[in-house]
Amino acid sequence: MSIRNGFGARGAHVALAVGMASALGYLATLQTGLSSLVYLTVATFGTALSFIGASWMPPARRRIWWAFAFGQASFLCGDVIWLSYDSFLGGVPDPSAADIGYLACYPLLALGMLWLIRGRRHGRDRAAFLDASIVTSGVTVVGAVFLVAPAAGSGAGLWGQVVAGSYPAFDLLVLALAVRLLTGGLVRNPSLWALLAAIALLLVADMFYLQDVVTGVAYEGWVDSAFLASYVLLGFAAVHPSAHTLSEPAPDRANRAGAGRIIWLGVALVLAPVTGQVAHLRGYEHGEWVALFGGFVVAALVVARLVDLVHELKVKAVQLAALARRDGLTGVPNRRTWDHELSRACALARDRDVPLHAAILDFDHFKAYNDHHGHLAGDRVLKATSAAWDAALPAEGLLARFGGEEFAVLLPGMEPEEAERVLQRLRRIVTHGQTCSIGMATWHPSEDPAGLVARADEALYEAKTRGRDRVAVHDGVDVTVATGATHHDPALDTIRTVFQPIVDLPSGDVVAYEALSRFDGVDPREIFERAAREGTAGAVEALAIRTALDAWDKEHHLALNVSLSALASDEVRAALPEELHGVILELTEADLVDYSHALMLTLEDLRTRGALVAIDDFGVGFSNVHRILTIQPDLIKLDMSLIRGIDRDAMRQAVITASLVFARQTDSRVVAEGIETPEERDWLAHHGVELGQGYLLGHPVAHPA
Repeated sequence: MSIRNGFGARGAHVALAVGMASALGYLATLQTGLSSLVYLTVATFGTALSFIGASWMPPARRRIWWAFAFGQASFLCGDVIWLSYDSFLGGVPDPSAADIGYLACYPLLALGMLWLIRGRRHGRDRAAFLDASIVTSGVTVVGAVFLVAPAAGSGAGLWGQVVAGSYPAFDLLVLALAVRLLTGGLVRNPSLWALLAAIALLLVADMFYLQDVVTGVAYEGWVDSAFLASYVLLGFAAVHPSAHTLSEPAPDRANRAGAGRIIWLGVALVLAPVTGQVAHLRGYEHGEWVALFGGFVVAALVVARLVDLVHELKVKAVQLAALARRDGLTGVPNRRTWDHELSRACALARDRDVPLHAAILDFDHFKAYNDHHGHLAGDRVLKATSAAWDAALPAEGLLARFGGEEFAVLLPGMEPEEAERVLQRLRRIVTHGQTCSIGMATWHPSEDPAGLVARADEALYEAKTRGRDRVAVHDGVDVTVATGATHHDPALDTIRTVFQPIVDLPSGDVVAYEALSRFDGVDPREIFERAAREGTAGAVEALAIRTALDAWDKEHHLALNVSLSALASDEVRAALPEELHGVILELTEADLVDYSHALMLTLEDLRTRGALVAIDDFGVGFSNVHRILTIQPDLIKLDMSLIRGIDRDAMRQAVITASLVFARQTDSRVVAEGIETPEERDWLAHHGVELGQGYLLGHPVAHPA
């Protein structure tokens, strides 16, 4: 990630070296009158680094570092007040105004760490939370017995006791969040390690300072040096370039209990009883009861963790069982599942007296296709077609891989004519330009499942011998061939591309063209909707893309419309060139889409090759906020329904204004579609919409100007 402002890694390390050297050099000034000045100078330096780093952060991450910076500033205010008491008033009262600054630091640090934890994880990580809670609870028992109670007892009066006890209590809060951050997984990030080191030094210095306060012995100078090192490390964490990526989601980690994690959890589990025993031997008041209660809490958390692990094992066992019933290549049920479901379906059909149909589907000339294109290409055909078939089946139907390039279908509870129509649809949606033959048989209560499959296979043989690419039906006596081959849509032969300009609204210059497909005598929407229904959307959209690219002048950006459902198809991938600089992919969708990992990888690959990604028709249908958050587009194209009358419609203006705020914070750009009046254009340009298109700005033309 490029950073436009900042020290850079080298500058940050120089600042770290200077600050740490000064923190160590502070020890040499303890016997001089310069120690207070040196201390405040180094502390101010570290705090200033934090504020500088926070001001450079992207808006989405800025609040984390502002919390850290203001936490440091609060601690610095406490130091200034404390040193003022000590230098000018002859001593520091207990409690004092300095305690306000010191104590205010901890909630701010905790808030920043909480935001950081949430930013690094999508959703809740229950396992990490429980692990952190177990460790923290064990440490809390130790801290409560040996630090909080003695510190509270050292204060003079009620407020003095409250203030004195608040320091170790806040230390434990910050420690809990630090442990939670650690259990979420570590990365090679200098800012993260510097942040954790700063927190660790702060807590260690606090612990020794409190111990000295409790015992009444003046603390040593290295404690102040540790506080200064904490200042510097936190400032370094803020200005180092890696801070810009620190709050990005961390890679998903396996929910497993490794040896190291088990050791830490075991240590945490025994801390409470060991603490209780030590407290009893040393005479700490109420120590046994605190340890007993803490032991119950830790034990309950451990039990909850074990319950989660057992539940996860059960879930994985179910998943493994499901995988054993699925074909590894296509993901549909395998032959073993088919045999089981066929017997079950026959029994149900007999008991309920309802129809049942079985069909065998076999690709035509598939061996020749494999020999010519390779087995990987053949696998892609099987996967794509089986996915299309599975989506096209009614809810009660079942698709299974029968073996090789053969698939089997069960259609219960429907009449033969309806079952045949379903199979005709399956025949038409075979992908990659391939065809298949289908044999269907209707079950008779007197026959066994094997006999039903044998008759379906006999019908398949008849479909093959009668020319392939057809459905044959075995009615128990005869085999009837029901249909012939798929016909090519002649409208596709008339495809051509027109180009509508996308204009920079402030200057009026054309910056891009949107490619729009046209067909003789047919509405383009009808062509693409039919292709989506018949499972040929990938092929038709690939044809439109190739036609547009052939006519592109490459002097302006070119916006190509492509549906998310067709984007990952082999046809569309083959139609897009390797070099995509200057190409804008306008993602359209008329239905809900499963944003699978494979689809997101496809988008990432297209971006890597130079393409910009745009969300088309935002504000209507399924083009919603969820899509924007998932896809993170470079351009957001506002649907014309939001633009119509924008100059006089307060509700539309509010939507556009919100879209502009979102775009500014995510480094995306807004494009207004359907601008038809000067008033609409002027309002949009005045309020920050940079790009627009519509009949006012330019009609579609055969060739880019």
